[in-house]
Amino acid sequence: MQISPQAAQAQSAQGLAYKWVVAFVVVIGVFMSILDQTIVNIAIPRLQTAFGADIHSVQWVLTGYILTQGVITPTAGFFADLLGTKRFYIISLAAFTLGSALCGLAWNLPMLIFFRVLQGAGGAALFPLSITMLFREFPPQERGIASGFFGIPALLAPALGPTLGGYLVTYVGWQSIFYINVPIGIVAVILVSIFIREYRTVTGLRFDFVGFFFAALGLGTLLYGLSDASTDGWTSPIVIGFIIIGFLSLTSFTIVELYLAGREQQPLLDLRLFRNGPFRSSMIANIFVVFGLFGGIFLFPIYLQSIRGQSAFQAGLILLPQALASMVSVLIGGRLVDRIGVRAVVIPGLLLLGIATWQLTFISLYTPFWWLQTLFIIRGLGLGLCIQPLTVSSLAEIGPRQLPQASSINTVIRSVSSSLGIAILATLVQTQSQVHYARLAEQVTPSSHLAQFAQQLQGYFVSQGYDLLNAKSAALQIISGLITEQAFILAIQNAFTFSVVIVALAIVAVFFVRQSPTIMRNARPSSSTPGSADAADEEDVVPLIFAE
Repeated sequence: MQISPQAAQAQSAQGLAYKWVVAFVVVIGVFMSILDQTIVNIAIPRLQTAFGADIHSVQWVLTGYILTQGVITPTAGFFADLLGTKRFYIISLAAFTLGSALCGLAWNLPMLIFFRVLQGAGGAALFPLSITMLFREFPPQERGIASGFFGIPALLAPALGPTLGGYLVTYVGWQSIFYINVPIGIVAVILVSIFIREYRTVTGLRFDFVGFFFAALGLGTLLYGLSDASTDGWTSPIVIGFIIIGFLSLTSFTIVELYLAGREQQPLLDLRLFRNGPFRSSMIANIFVVFGLFGGIFLFPIYLQSIRGQSAFQAGLILLPQALASMVSVLIGGRLVDRIGVRAVVIPGLLLLGIATWQLTFISLYTPFWWLQTLFIIRGLGLGLCIQPLTVSSLAEIGPRQLPQASSINTVIRSVSSSLGIAILATLVQTQSQVHYARLAEQVTPSSHLAQFAQQLQGYFVSQGYDLLNAKSAALQIISGLITEQAFILAIQNAFTFSVVIVALAIVAVFFVRQSPTIMRNARPSSSTPGSADAADEEDVVPLIFAE
């Protein structure tokens, strides 16, 4: 059953506009998917205890999920066209929900990792499909508002993850971090089934198996190499080997996709989209912004729990104001980008992010928590002005038929950028801690303050009944612990200094984003752009089909 655009508008006029129905429904799936990426991090120590495994083995609970999403995401556009966006979205939600339930039932670590792979396969398509459905309904001049609304879960979920995960792990149990997705997923499936209309499927499609092979191999090996670098280091033969294989495979993937597109065949991802100036420049800027976002999310819990002695739940509460600030600024940024353009919104956001990150380079063992929360709030305000406007600018000139492809590329780039940010900063903290420890240890001379303090500690332990050898050993352990803490703090300062450089590069990249208010108001799919659809294409997409 088909309806005309006029009938659709008439139905929307009787109640809440259909585009806002779509926005409210897809936000649930996106929030659930992104929340799951961060909520599990806080449970890693508990999983080690529960399964009696080392950190390297338990790390696969995270790595398996990320790798699966990286491999499956490029197929989202094909299956959305083949099965229909609504149908494939429901399948993805159901697979994610089922995977979540099975994760909570896992009886050993290998089964938990296997169920996480299933969960990741379902969650991989949720983000690109949500963007596709949202931007199909909102015209170009309103996509800033839509993206601002969509950005609430995208920024709120990563910040709420540690808080919610810390509470559940502390007071309920590790299984609850997976079970929490089940009722949300069931509600999301019901809402999508009732309120979302199906789009016309595309017939005669052929799956690009060669492209999928190289994409899966390239993204899988690259993301694994980046993830493993945080534990084995960048000089590890395994890390270097996987990254080289990843780059060679992705190079082969690029050649295959351009070859197929040049012969008017169906590529897995249409890389000709990068000929679109706003899309290309926005993607480059997005790499640096996402790098800074997830790098900070990784560093803050480590500092608060390992150095400042906060529990997982307490650390999450300290990070909560950042999430609330992001929620406010992403709504403001969404409105402003439609009026004054992308650069006028994103550059001030990056300046706020840069100022807060620069101040974090002076972080210490005794930095007041109120000052940290102030910096987190400033950082949250900056991030809210950056992430979603860049998504708006990247898709501003993309035609309806290319939206699944463009949003899939956007999601893949986000996954790689976040993995790269975490891997680089984790390795930087690890290596610099060793460098600073060695340098600080060299400064412990017989006349130094630490040596004198060690003598005082030794005398104290002797007075408490320790023999001389044990008293000396206990004093040295305390001194070593103090040096370790200070070395770790200096390493975190180095990581934030590196993040300031990344923010500066993001500002430079944003200057090349050609998006302007005029484009936002007048953007229409152009047949001259490889990433666009012509007028006939848009006419084909507008009629909607109710699910029978």
